[in-house]
Amino acid sequence: MAAPRNLVFRPAAFSELFSAWSRFPDAVPFAGGTALIRSAGGGTPGVLGPGGNRELPELPRNILSLERIEELQRVTRTERYLEIGAMVKLNGVIALGKTVPAALTSAIKGVAGPQLRNLATIGGNILISGDCAAPMAALDARYELRGAAGSRWIAAPRFPSLFFGREEGKETSAPRELLTRIRVPLDQWTRVVYRKFLPEDSRGEGGVLIILIRNQKDVLTHIQVAFVLTPPRGASLFRDKDSETFLAGKALPLDRKDAIHYGALWNTYLTGRGKPGLPLRAKIVNVIEESVLGLAD
Repeated sequence: MAAPRNLVFRPAAFSELFSAWSRFPDAVPFAGGTALIRSAGGGTPGVLGPGGNRELPELPRNILSLERIEELQRVTRTERYLEIGAMVKLNGVIALGKTVPAALTSAIKGVAGPQLRNLATIGGNILISGDCAAPMAALDARYELRGAAGSRWIAAPRFPSLFFGREEGKETSAPRELLTRIRVPLDQWTRVVYRKFLPEDSRGEGGVLIILIRNQKDVLTHIQVAFVLTPPRGASLFRDKDSETFLAGKALPLDRKDAIHYGALWNTYLTGRGKPGLPLRAKIVNVIEESVLGLAD
């Protein structure tokens, strides 16, 4: 008997999507397709393989295409929040201009080139690549997860990624639950520091670091730091809220001893988490310490 053909479902509503997903639980949601094609052996989308031929990926047997669900592509703004549908392309987020917090724009621009950003979605990047998970955590964004029974909201710092897997103290998704919307606070920040660490080789560690600083007159009111250790060596989210309270409310310019101690707090935090490895941990702490020392000059 011949093997059953691959099925591609193109639902136009969530009810259709979850009905199909219930009947075919092995179906894989398909958004921009960049990660799915790469994981299926198709190389980088839009890039020719050896001999000038495009590599053909071996796709999952059943696919849930999300392109027809309009709600996943909506962008709305209120006085306090920017809400982005999970299917909005990365370049589409950049095109929103100054409405988008600088931390998120910087992280998106650090994702590959324009070609890939025209395909990749904001939801897919959060779930799989992790670049945008760092600014979302630092900004205290929230994610809407939707299942057949309804939807719920989860704070980004508590939810490193569906792809990253479960960590102690972190929330993850239920089976057949979809990231549908991202709510980003539009708070103003005095200074934003973005740094992307690229792996030195295929086995090396890489990640994205975001530092947000806000002051009012001569008082440091907020400092929020988030780091995401990205694949291929697995991915984890780091945000030490305990250390943030150490500097909050201190007068500017900071005492240099306080700035150096803040870097030491992060070093202790990363050491206690057991990740990332020593070389990258030292680089992270150096960037954090240098950024805070800038408030002491």
